[in-house]
Amino acid sequence: MTSAGAIIYKAFMPTLKMVLCIMLGFFATKRGWLTAAGAKGLGAIVIQVTLPALLFSSMVTAFTPENIKAFGPLVIVAVSYQLLGLIFAWFIREIFYVPIDFRWGILVSGLTSNWGNLPTAIVQTMAKEAPFNPAKDVDLGVAYIAIFIFIMNSTFWGLGVHKLCGWDFQDDKRLQDQPPLKERWSSQFVSTKNKLSKWTGIRKNIESQLDMESQTIPGMEMIHGSQEDEEVNTKPEDQKEIEPYIPPGTTSSSSSSSQPITSIPVYKTTTRLSKVNSANSVKRSTSRIQQSTTSNAKSDSPTLPSPANHEDGDDHESTSTPAQPLWKRLGLILYNLPNVTKAIIISVPVATIQPLKSLFAPTEGWSGGKMPNGPDGNPPLFFFIETASFLGAIAVPGALLLLGASFARLKIPKNWHEVPLGAIIALMISKMILVPVFGIFVIQAFRDHTSLFPREDKIRTFISILLSGTPSQVLQLVVTQTYNPDGTAETLATFLLLQYAVMFIFSTAIAAIALYIVEQ
Repeated sequence: MTSAGAIIYKAFMPTLKMVLCIMLGFFATKRGWLTAAGAKGLGAIVIQVTLPALLFSSMVTAFTPENIKAFGPLVIVAVSYQLLGLIFAWFIREIFYVPIDFRWGILVSGLTSNWGNLPTAIVQTMAKEAPFNPAKDVDLGVAYIAIFIFIMNSTFWGLGVHKLCGWDFQDDKRLQDQPPLKERWSSQFVSTKNKLSKWTGIRKNIESQLDMESQTIPGMEMIHGSQEDEEVNTKPEDQKEIEPYIPPGTTSSSSSSSQPITSIPVYKTTTRLSKVNSANSVKRSTSRIQQSTTSNAKSDSPTLPSPANHEDGDDHESTSTPAQPLWKRLGLILYNLPNVTKAIIISVPVATIQPLKSLFAPTEGWSGGKMPNGPDGNPPLFFFIETASFLGAIAVPGALLLLGASFARLKIPKNWHEVPLGAIIALMISKMILVPVFGIFVIQAFRDHTSLFPREDKIRTFISILLSGTPSQVLQLVVTQTYNPDGTAETLATFLLLQYAVMFIFSTAIAAIALYIVEQ
């Protein structure tokens, strides 16, 4: 087994190579060699040309019908890293103070990672030495990284996650400033306590009312309820007009005598009930009359055509477009996909269908036999792979130069006391420490107790652990600047700066740990 010093050295050398490329891009921008327009053009070439070429050449060469089974486990791992980062970012937003222009952006930073140039640079260096197989593991490692890139592009562009970067600058979706955590939880506790006490009080009133009703004579609760309603709704002058009930056969003289006539409260209640019921019937009849009048008025009034009906009526022929066939709509969707996604979609069937792959790359059982080689001894379309590999060699160095140029143009806030250091440090810890710890234990469990990560496929285990500890992707910086009316992303820059500053330490540590696990 390799010593600890040798493992750390092997892990540090690819990181040092990345540091030198990033520093070169930083100083080239400061000296004016790499201008903003030049960086924009170089970025377009890297994203649209060289990176798709690198992925195509690597995937077609490395993937076979046997190892294409790694697609499923790697997708599970990639989605798990994304969801875990999203959960951590949400907790950070709830616990720490996050500026108002980064409330949604911090969720994007937790969800996305730089799964492109950084791990590719490490793999292209470390896979050339033991314990890996230099003959196939270099291309196979890049092909495995392409699966992570495919998931990231599908999430960021396909699911519309990039739109969250613009919600911080839209008034209808912007999240307002929140009070400190202690005040928020205190107010939430008081609100919950009030709701519980209110609910408890209602329950006590209901129970006491049920106890009182159980002690009354059956049928009397209706009289008591009517008396209460009548006393509330009846005016004092109405109560004066109610006369006591005089039994039949009683003369007027007897009624005018000095002896008072005893009245029964039940009869008074009955009289009041009849008056209340008659009043309610009058109200109901009045409401029916009003409803019928309103409905008749609506039916008699002319109906004005709505703008939608008007457009669908006269101008329907001029504004409507014929429905496109399904194959045209699918072609339009594929055309609008990023070139990186197109390269991955094309590479998978070319790599797995043996007759098709034998046209581009040497294929066991087909090249030289069922599929004749060219005069140079290579497959007929092998020059496509050579050209793609030649262009793809520019992808990683160019992307690292652009990363250094982005750091050179960052505008750091002048007032450091206004910088949300708590949220910045927490996001860095979640991306560079917590998610990697999860990845290390989960990948080891998958390798030891399942067939998802076989021990003989060392590069698969190494890639899965290595990509757990990558910073947020720099592409979010470009997208945020596009959505921001001011064209800046200073808050995001402060969050990215710390992650990439400590990346050289933590990436070396994660690569060393992954290499140690692979050798076990």
